[in-house]
Amino acid sequence: MYHRHFRLSGPPFQFTPAPDALYLSRTHREALAALEWGLLHEPTGFTMLAGESGVGKTTMVCSILARRHWNVRTALLSNPRLNFDQMMQVVMSQLASGWSGQTRLELTEGFAELLDNLAPGERVAIVIDEAQELSDDALEGLRLLSNADTFEDRRLHIIFVGQSELIERLGHPEMRSLNQRIGARTLLKPLGSAEVREYIDCRLRAKGGKASRIFAPAALSYLVEHSGGIPRRVNVLSHNSMLQGYAAGSRKVSLAMVRNAVSEYEDLLNSKKPRAADGAVRAMIPRARLTRAALAVTALALAAASAAFIWSQAWLTVNPSHADLLGGAAIRHAAGSYMTGPGIPPRPVASAVDSPSLNVALEPSRVRPQAPR
Repeated sequence: MYHRHFRLSGPPFQFTPAPDALYLSRTHREALAALEWGLLHEPTGFTMLAGESGVGKTTMVCSILARRHWNVRTALLSNPRLNFDQMMQVVMSQLASGWSGQTRLELTEGFAELLDNLAPGERVAIVIDEAQELSDDALEGLRLLSNADTFEDRRLHIIFVGQSELIERLGHPEMRSLNQRIGARTLLKPLGSAEVREYIDCRLRAKGGKASRIFAPAALSYLVEHSGGIPRRVNVLSHNSMLQGYAAGSRKVSLAMVRNAVSEYEDLLNSKKPRAADGAVRAMIPRARLTRAALAVTALALAAASAAFIWSQAWLTVNPSHADLLGGAAIRHAAGSYMTGPGIPPRPVASAVDSPSLNVALEPSRVRPQAPR
């Protein structure tokens, strides 16, 4: 492993919560305090912790659960895609060993009995990670579940942990009743530049290293600048940069190595986004097909009009007597019906008749009709 190359006792930038390298920025301390208050004291029965992906929400949850408060019995739900009954089965399996109930009635009665049997001062906490993925039915079921807690001192507490979309969902009118019950709320924000440096150094010190010994000053500055203050991204960029240093046999991570790590990371992210040019090409395909179809219809109409015109020319040339009977207006009407197909505007066709043998004009005749003798 590369950590031995840098004389470290273990990999410093793990992608799972690391209790031995817990870094608490100001916003992380506030989040941890809000979670602990919710577990122990919040009277409303609901707490919410929100923040964008990778900012450290799960790390905060694992940290608070690791404290194992003597008077709190905790159930952790990490799969929000379960329906309400399945969620309650998971909760009861964690809180009541040997539980075998299946139906909603059995689950509801079993949970109410669990609350009744709590010792004075004890509480039950249900922590739901990735709560923005909960269905509306599951959210409503949890709201109704809180109604089972009829004690003067709240014995049931539900903690929602999710991304920023959770705040938007709870703001919808249909979620008003649940949203009004949430007391303690906190938003976990990204780290500042100085905090990112402290975070990297904290991770390395936990494994016997130091940021200034492993990263060149310019390399560390570039990494901090492109991390966005997101701890998970810091872990990825730091890990990949040190891997490049290990592959090159260098004892120190250079600016070029960090640039390569950042470039690879950002290229991977951009490759997952639909490119605007591709979208424009896809949007042009239906228009191109429609244009080709319109041109085909126009060509067919022109062909039909040409055939009709040639046929009418031949018919009128062979039968001059019929032309006198039909008159110019009738021929204009017939020709117009052929020449006004889809996409073809009406056009004068008077000049098309060149045969002097026909005393027929497609324009209005200027010869005054004579009265019958």
